[in-house]
Amino acid sequence: MNPFFLILRNLLLTVLIEGVFCFVFVRNRKTLYHSVLVNMMTNPVINVLLILWAVFIPLPDVPYYYIVTAFLEVSVVVTEAVLYCKMGDFGIKKAFFASFMFNAASYFTGVLTG
Repeated sequence: MNPFFLILRNLLLTVLIEGVFCFVFVRNRKTLYHSVLVNMMTNPVINVLLILWAVFIPLPDVPYYYIVTAFLEVSVVVTEAVLYCKMGDFGIKKAFFASFMFNAASYFTGVLTG
């Protein structure tokens, strides 16, 4: 698949999945809007980095791919939590919890659907 469309597909799926979780559990339109914004900033970055990793690192080093993925996912959770906190949606603890839960939902949905 074309990398541009792969990134776009992943972004749309992430926005949809995290948006549903945000709407169901937070029920705040402003936070839903912020969820879309933070995902538009973080999701393309993580996907570009993972595509570059897959292009430039040979297959025998695949276990490192999972370490890099974990590092990037943790970075996204922290970044999004800080953004949620700065935007005034949550206090810092609730922002980390919400960011973790939203990202876990989208990550594991992606893993399960292949």
